[in-house]
Amino acid sequence: MGCVGRTLYILDGHSQIYRAYYAPFRDLTSPTGEPTRATYVFCSMLLRFIADRKPAYLAMAVDGPAEKLHRRQAYAEYKITRKPMPDDLPPQVDRIIEIVEAMGIPILRAEGYEADDLLATAVEKFADDEMDVVLISRDKDLDQLVGPHAVLYDPTKDETFDAAAIEAAKGYPPEKAIEVQTLTGDATDNIPGVPGVGPKTAVKLIAKYGCVEQVVAHADELTPKLRQNILAGAETLKLSRELVTLDRHVPVELDLEAMRFAGLAGAAVRPIFEELGFGRLLVTLDNLAGGEAGGDRPAAATSESPATAPAPAGQTTAADFDYTCIDTVEKLAELAASLAGVRRLSLDTETTSVDPMQAQLCGISLSWKPGQACYIPVRGPLGATTLEIDQVRDAVGAVLADPGVAKVGQNIKYDLLVLRNAGIAVAGEMFDTMVAAHVLDSGRMTYKLDALAMDYLNHRCIPIGDVIGRGRNQIRMDAAPIDVVAVYAAEDADVTLRLADVLAGQLEAEGLRGLFDELESPLVAVLAEMEYAGIRVDPQALKRMETQLSRRADELRSRIVAAAGVEFNVDSPKQLAGVLFDNLQLPVIKRTKTGPSTDSSVLEELAAAHELPALVLDYRKLTKLLSTYVKALGECINPRTGRVHTSFHQAGTVTGRLSSSNPNLQNIPVRSEEGRQIRSAFVADEGFVLLSADYSQVELRVLAHLCEDATLRRAFHEDRDIHRIVAAEVFGVPLEDVTGDMRARAKTVNFGIVYGQTAFGLARTLRMRRREAGARISAPPHRLPQVVSS
Repeated sequence: MGCVGRTLYILDGHSQIYRAYYAPFRDLTSPTGEPTRATYVFCSMLLRFIADRKPAYLAMAVDGPAEKLHRRQAYAEYKITRKPMPDDLPPQVDRIIEIVEAMGIPILRAEGYEADDLLATAVEKFADDEMDVVLISRDKDLDQLVGPHAVLYDPTKDETFDAAAIEAAKGYPPEKAIEVQTLTGDATDNIPGVPGVGPKTAVKLIAKYGCVEQVVAHADELTPKLRQNILAGAETLKLSRELVTLDRHVPVELDLEAMRFAGLAGAAVRPIFEELGFGRLLVTLDNLAGGEAGGDRPAAATSESPATAPAPAGQTTAADFDYTCIDTVEKLAELAASLAGVRRLSLDTETTSVDPMQAQLCGISLSWKPGQACYIPVRGPLGATTLEIDQVRDAVGAVLADPGVAKVGQNIKYDLLVLRNAGIAVAGEMFDTMVAAHVLDSGRMTYKLDALAMDYLNHRCIPIGDVIGRGRNQIRMDAAPIDVVAVYAAEDADVTLRLADVLAGQLEAEGLRGLFDELESPLVAVLAEMEYAGIRVDPQALKRMETQLSRRADELRSRIVAAAGVEFNVDSPKQLAGVLFDNLQLPVIKRTKTGPSTDSSVLEELAAAHELPALVLDYRKLTKLLSTYVKALGECINPRTGRVHTSFHQAGTVTGRLSSSNPNLQNIPVRSEEGRQIRSAFVADEGFVLLSADYSQVELRVLAHLCEDATLRRAFHEDRDIHRIVAAEVFGVPLEDVTGDMRARAKTVNFGIVYGQTAFGLARTLRMRRREAGARISAPPHRLPQVVSS
């Protein structure tokens, strides 16, 4: 954009609300039972956006009543296929609108029109050489509005989409968006388009012919099938164009002065947040509204007068920070002297990869006092001034290895591994800010430093994209200018140190410091040691398995085709849908934008009616084993160590259990023969053995303790297998005749009941009729009465 100073930001209300509702966040309710997940996520996004952008003009557009939309008057089937809002969403929509209005942000709406039309009208009226318009949305329907002074902005990813970005991502400029959408239609909104013409085909046609009318005029130049589709759909193209084109002249009063944002009305918002139990957002609100949100609103910084940002230089000094690039031996010696006597040190590393066992160290950043930090480069672009790793090790290695110096880091386990591979040991009491934040709130959407800094410090960190670029233009850290990297890296160490102080105080206040100090913190070094050691995998065994499983997959594929009675690509969901719903006339369970769904839940439900869905499920499981485990495990073997080094995550689950990735070693199947075969590829080094240990029915033991059920307690006191006992009863066989499969199915029943599984869910898991599943769920109370009464 190229305006001279003013920017109007407009939220695409319902789009952002839906996005908040479906965000990967735990369910939330207020103290009074009101659903609040979407409300909380939306408010978090909005507060972060306001703190980040400090908008001078701000509004939110929402849809008018659905039944009165003018598009529905033109086409009664418009949006008729959309599912109704989930039951818990409408009250959250109302609550969000109430909060936005309380914040002093005007709501834009007009009867008969959608929010998109209001956004289009605002762009038409305000986007010019005097003002830029930023539409806070990533809805594809808004692509047509992007121009020299109008862009789309995704606040979740902090990404801006101008005309160049849209063309790079989609293959066409914004001014051709209407043409492409007219051809493709929109399954979500039930806009017809041309059957059989998807985005790729539409882009090619518009690129060649310029507009929809010319595509129709040159239909005889197309392939027979495409020509047939274009001509068949020609009658509805005018309607499709009318439906996808946004109205830029909605009869609504848009007053720019009414959209001037003077700062958050904290006094009006605070009571609502208190009512909803948004304690953490109250802290953010107070920071943004100037102390305790109850007094007069302060004059806010605006987008016309942004705060001064640090300029990238060898040494950057401002009122509250002092960042230095240590790029000479002399500066390194001065740093070593400065660190003498330091009892706490925040550290961070910049590298060439997210894999700590293969990453090359680019530099180390250190901070020992809030506002003071440095960056020591050891790798950079050609011609850059860097230090040798041996020089760095000699200067700061002792303080890093000193167990008497506490270490602070954000996901510090990564830095421990990177430094260890560079020959630098790190010791001392560890305070990991990511782990501390997880202990305080295990349901956060993200534990990234940028988000934590914004939520706890009201500080916006330099985005990494500003350093290494984004998308196709992204470079490695060792190719970025060192003076730019230095400020970014030093800030990370400094912010992490500041964050540690805030989180430590909250751990104390919440009574969680003991859990953090005695369990979580010591575990960091243990996990780092486990990751560094890795585990050996026999690549030849994997190759043999790949051959065997590929042969079995081929056999299953042949059985599927035979059951279908027609040749088709088993790996194609579209062709599979044709076989299931057109040829075999099986019922359509659910639909997607592209047609009937063939996902696992659908196939599970159809398996009782025909053998083909069950065969496809088995085939998919087998091919998943091949791609996700057999082939992927081989690719994960570190060429330097010959071992697999998974990453363990302390902040990966709400329950607090560990998770692993790259590869995920916890999800390798064990109940199937194929899964056990994959596990056999993990081997011990000479002179060592692999030991597998597991809690024995720990959840049921906890259940027995809590509910004091006599049957459960007796079974455990007598060291009996509760799953085998239940299997004998469920399947009506003697205890000694219970097979491994029977026990596994009984275990599924037991745990399903404990965790509240429904008859529908159990039926799908065990591939049985819902009535039978319901009977199995209702049976246990007669044997374990206290389980139900508890």
